[in-house]
Formats: sequence, structure tokens, C-alpha cells
Amino acid sequence: MTDQTRPLRVAIVGAGPAGIYAADALMKSDTAQDPGVSIDLFERMPAPFGLIRYGVAPDHPRIKGIITALHKVLDKPQVRLLGNLDYGTDFTLEDLKRFYDAVIFSTGANADRALNIPGIDLDGSYG
Repeated sequence: MTDQTRPLRVAIVGAGPAGIYAADALMKSDTAQDPGVSIDLFERMPAPFGLIRYGVAPDHPRIKGIITALHKVLDKPQVRLLGNLDYGTDFTLEDLKRFYDAVIFSTGANADRALNIPGIDLDGSYG
């Protein structure tokens, strides 16, 4: 149970689209009513947006629109982005539980999945 004189403090591990949309949903929920919500997004990479930034062409018009929408969430005063922090190395769940009322994990895969398809073993073929 939280102290009603302070905002609900939420840690979100992963600042890709899922993590940022989770932050947006929290700010739009009943939780965001007085005294509100305070959200810290923890990201392993130096910058947010996950595959939107690191996996697809960022100059594509549709991607630019998505990035604009995500920026609007990150620009809110209730949200703070903490980059270059690796879960399990720089902080643990126990660390987060000491400082936050809730923790959301919205991380992507940190390794390729083996694909059982012909030619996967050829040079230039990646999961």
C-alpha cells in the first residue's frame, strides 16, 4: 500500500514501445489521479525505443510517426528515462522493490532464437 501523500512510484524495465506504452497507460489510468504516478524507465541501451530505433530504418515515415508518439510520452514530467543500465548487472528486482511500489518488465529478447529452416547455417543468415 502506498502513502497517499506521494505519487505511486513505478519502475518499468525496458524503454522500447511496450515499456513506453505501459507508462502512457499508467498516466491515463485512475492511478494517475491525485497524488498521481511517477515512472522511471530503465533501459539497457543508451537510448530508448528498442527495435523502433535499433531494428528498423528510423527514417521511414511510419516509424517517424511512432517515434513522435513515443516522444510525447517521454516528454511528460511524470516520466524519467534512465539509460545504460542493465537489469541483473547494474540493479536487481530486490533493488527495485525497495524504491518502487510496482515493477513492470517490458524487455525484448537479448539473444536470437535458433530457426529450424533450410539455409540457416549459411553465411549471412541470422536469426
